[in-house]
Amino acid sequence: MIDTSISSCANSNASLGIDQACFSILNLYINPVIFYAIAWEAYTGTGVPLATLTPKSNTSLIISTKYPLHIYYQTVEPHKNYEYCHTTYTFKEYGSYGWNISSADICSNIYVIHEPRNSYFPILTAFMIYILLAVTWTTSKVIIRVIRGKLSPNNVYDDLNRLQEENTTHPVIRVTKFSSRIQSVDAFRGIAILLMIFVNNGGGKYVFFNHSAWFGLSVADLILPWFAWIMGMSITISKRAELRLTTSRVKITLCCLRRSAILILLGLMLNSIDSKSLNDLRFPGILQLLAVSYFVCAILETIFMKPHSQDILLQFGRFAIFRDILDSWPQWLIMAGIMTTHTLITFFLHMPNCPTGYFGPGGKYHYRGKYMNCTAGAAGYIDRLIFGNHTYSKIKDSIYGQILRYDPEGLMNTISAIFIVYLGVHAGKILLLYYQGNARLIRWFLWAIFTGIIAGILCNFENEGGVIPVSKRMMTLSYVLTCSSFAFLLYAILYFLIDYKQFWSGAPFIYAGINPIFLYVGHVLTKDLFPWAWNIAHPSHASLLAMNLWTTTLWAIIAYLLYRKDIIITI
Repeated sequence: MIDTSISSCANSNASLGIDQACFSILNLYINPVIFYAIAWEAYTGTGVPLATLTPKSNTSLIISTKYPLHIYYQTVEPHKNYEYCHTTYTFKEYGSYGWNISSADICSNIYVIHEPRNSYFPILTAFMIYILLAVTWTTSKVIIRVIRGKLSPNNVYDDLNRLQEENTTHPVIRVTKFSSRIQSVDAFRGIAILLMIFVNNGGGKYVFFNHSAWFGLSVADLILPWFAWIMGMSITISKRAELRLTTSRVKITLCCLRRSAILILLGLMLNSIDSKSLNDLRFPGILQLLAVSYFVCAILETIFMKPHSQDILLQFGRFAIFRDILDSWPQWLIMAGIMTTHTLITFFLHMPNCPTGYFGPGGKYHYRGKYMNCTAGAAGYIDRLIFGNHTYSKIKDSIYGQILRYDPEGLMNTISAIFIVYLGVHAGKILLLYYQGNARLIRWFLWAIFTGIIAGILCNFENEGGVIPVSKRMMTLSYVLTCSSFAFLLYAILYFLIDYKQFWSGAPFIYAGINPIFLYVGHVLTKDLFPWAWNIAHPSHASLLAMNLWTTTLWAIIAYLLYRKDIIITI
């Protein structure tokens, strides 16, 4: 989090790196003091000691600008170790700041010596470039159609150009593997996978494009739940189609088992890239989590789903308006049982020397190290008990210090993912059981509001508050509901624009959404290889953002080429 070395950075920005600023502290106090700092969101009474400030001197430190910092100093007089001048400040990248300490509890406000740079300008520039390219591409296609004399409303709205006419009297329909796909589903999935590629490659080293420290929500924290959610919607669509083709439920079950096994194998293969031996091979992982959650929800739908919708009024009568819920009440009962079990384990499982219901990271700097060996609460305890060393290997946290091993895709988090997938399954039920676009949109919006409100109540509408705080690292229930709320909302918007009103074809995201697993595995294997990535001698937000966007764009181009060749790589 903070460079503890003393530096002469006050006179030059040359020594500053990404997310760093210079902080000069003038100690006019008659005694030396110890300077402390810690990210504000992690402050619970203890900071990280950075430097001892000698009396009557100026000390320059390189400090992090990733998060707002809580700073203070402590005296080192015999029997008088008091803390003074607690304050929180948001430092900006490449800025130079000053702070004067004159006596006990008498400090100046933090002042700016040299103005910081605008580190967000590269994002604005990149956004404008992509908008310009999109407008240019769309305009050129319209002009070409005008020149060819084939301009029509269908051509304007159908950028995929799946239905083309050779002349006005003999239309030729191009039938491909993609012709019967729901474009809004592919677009949603494509957004998730391209965001995942961008974030996994670094996201330009911007904080909001990386996972939150422990509590709270960032852009990166939405991606995996969205991918799981849209996978659930695909389960509903595919299983209904398979059952209508009179495929036996046993055969469907075996296909689900095969697909899950392949995903788990692929996940273990990708984990082996960072493992030195089988003794420390990580067993959980993203693909493993998706495999298990997919299998549970797919099997439930295979067992309980009706292949053909019966007459709604005869089946549900006056309650037909709730047919999406009533049609799948056994699945909802099972989901309620699963999440109730998950919650009871979280709040009542006994852990040695740890409180029940703990959601924190543990470590030296969370609650003054009181729960140092309680990382991730019940979820972390279960993962360490079952998987041992076969879990996520990172135990040095930049904010909380040394923490115990845990796995963000461990057993308890996989159970949470099952609920995310099933909420996507339910979104698919709305798509299948309601035939009017307005009825579908209203229900998706209502579910977005409902899940969002429940999530807010659980976390008290705070990052680290309420009965169940929002935490991606533990996939808490409030986090699951928050991400699902955004998923319902995003999909409703995509459906309205793409399938309902046909204002947009969904390009270029639909191409990536057709082969998502291929793109995910491919980007992991080529993560550090040219032409996807290269070494940058003096990295900055701008240079890293350009490289990460190029990587993402290259995979989008590969996805488009697969589409043009009519290739779908499935497992």
